Amino acid sequence: MQIILLESLNKLGKAGDVVTVKDGYANNFLIPEKKAIVANKKNKIDLENRMTEINANNQKKIDDANAAKLKIGQITINIKAEANDEGDLYGSINQKQILENLASKGVEAKSDMIIFSPIKSLGEYDVKIRHYEEIESIIKVIVEKKQ
Repeated sequence: MQIILLESLNKLGKAGDVVTVKDGYANNFLIPEKKAIVANKKNKIDLENRMTEINANNQKKIDDANAAKLKIGQITINIKAEANDEGDLYGSINQKQILENLASKGVEAKSDMIIFSPIKSLGEYDVKIRHYEEIESIIKVIVEKKQ
């Protein structure tokens, strides 16, 4: 199904782009969440008229993302985890644990914003947070052995 994006989405496109996605993704997520509209003739014609509205909405999201980037700054998260003597964790550090630590510091984030592979050993790691489009910040995660 062809849709017109009303906001920029990772791996899909920027606001105002006409893209093709699976019907279920469009009908069950993008359209009900008002992230896109169906790209029919009427909407394609109206697209030029709505571009100022779409661009204004997109600029607001970019401004909000820049504000969030400044708020996060260089946050450091300390996580204590069970590990063996070689420093390998018995489990792994995942997005949920990072989200919980960010929330405890007053930072709102969603799991799809956090970009990293699961952490499986003790040490310091840089975790990338993608706020919107190309606006990213990096937080330091320090994994220590639980005593």
